[in-house]
Amino acid sequence: MVRWFAIALLVSACAQVGTITGGPADNCAPKVLSQSIENKACNVVATEQVLIFDEFIKLDQAQQRILLMPADSRLSFEVKSKQLCIKFEDPLKDNTTYTLTCNGGIKDITEGNDSLMTWTFSTGAVLDSLTLRARAKFCIPEKQSKKILLGLYTSDTTLTPRYLGSFDQKGFIQISGIREGEYWIKAFVDDNQNGTFSPTTAQDQFFEPTQIASLQNDTLLFELSTPKIDKQFTNPDSTSSKKPSDSLSNQNNLSSLVIELDTILDGSILELFQGDQLIESQVVQLNSMHFDRLAAGNYTLRCVLDLNQNLQWDAIDLNLKKRAEPLYYYPEVIKIRPNWELTIDVNISDTHLFNK
Repeated sequence: MVRWFAIALLVSACAQVGTITGGPADNCAPKVLSQSIENKACNVVATEQVLIFDEFIKLDQAQQRILLMPADSRLSFEVKSKQLCIKFEDPLKDNTTYTLTCNGGIKDITEGNDSLMTWTFSTGAVLDSLTLRARAKFCIPEKQSKKILLGLYTSDTTLTPRYLGSFDQKGFIQISGIREGEYWIKAFVDDNQNGTFSPTTAQDQFFEPTQIASLQNDTLLFELSTPKIDKQFTNPDSTSSKKPSDSLSNQNNLSSLVIELDTILDGSILELFQGDQLIESQVVQLNSMHFDRLAAGNYTLRCVLDLNQNLQWDAIDLNLKKRAEPLYYYPEVIKIRPNWELTIDVNISDTHLFNK
C-alpha cells in the first residue's frame, strides 16, 4: 500500500521540480521493549540475555563496551534485525550478583545513536546493592580525551578485576551491585583497549585495600599520572629556581606577577610555566608571592603539594607504593602584558590540596 501511494504521488507531480527530504533526524537511542533477564531479578538461571528493541540495531566495539561484572563469563553477541542475544559462554557462579552494562555498544543503524543501559541481577536470593562512586582527572591535563577505567581487585596481585567500569567524559563513575568486602582499587588509562591494567600506563591507585561497606557514601578521587621512572626536574636552589627567557633581552618591557594566597599550605610550591617550560618555582612562605622579570606572554600557574619535600613534583611511584603528589592548576591562562604588574587571587583552601 505504501509503495503504491509513492508511485501515484510521483506520477501526479511529475511536472513539478522539488527536493525530497527524509523528515526530521532521529536523535533517539534504541529503546528496549523486552528483556529475558529483568533488572534486579533474583534466582536467575540463564545462559543469555535477549533484548528486543524498537528499531533495527548494530553493534559498535561490543567486546569493549558491553561488559559483565564480575567477569566470570566470556560474552558473545548475535544480532537479528531488532534483537540482540548476549550469550554467557561460561556458567555463571551461584549466589552472585552480576551487572551487565552496555556503554555505547548498541546503536541504531541509521543515525548511530547510542545510550547507557545497565541490568543488575543475581543468581541467588540476595541482590548485592553496594555502590562505589569515584571521580578521575589527570595530574597534568591531557590534550586528548582518553578512556579511563576503574577496577576493583580482590588482591594486589590479581590481574583480573572483580568489578570494572568506565569513567564518563566528565570523569565520573558509579559501579553498583558490589558485594561488601575489601578491594584494591585502581584507575588507569586503557591504552591497549582490552580492559586490563598495565604498569606503564597513566594511573592512580590505593596501595592499601579499601573496605566497601554499607555506609560507603564518599566519592573517591583519583589523580592519574605516568609512573615515575626517571628523575623529575630538580630545583637547584632550595627556595627558588628560574629558567631564562629569550625575551629577557628587552629589559624595559619586563613585568611582574603577584599571587595572593588565601592561606599558606605547608610544603606547597608555586610553579609558573610558559608552554611546557618551567619559568620559575617558589616555595610558598608568604600569602603574597612575587614572580618578577617576566616577559610578556601567556603563562600557566600550578601549585604542588610537596609531600616528600624534595622541591619537585613526583608522579606515582609503583616501587615505593606512593601516589602522585597532588597538583592544582589555576583555571585560567595568565596573560602578562609588557611593563605591567598583575595581581591574581588564588584560593588554595577551596581546592582538593587542602584536604590531603
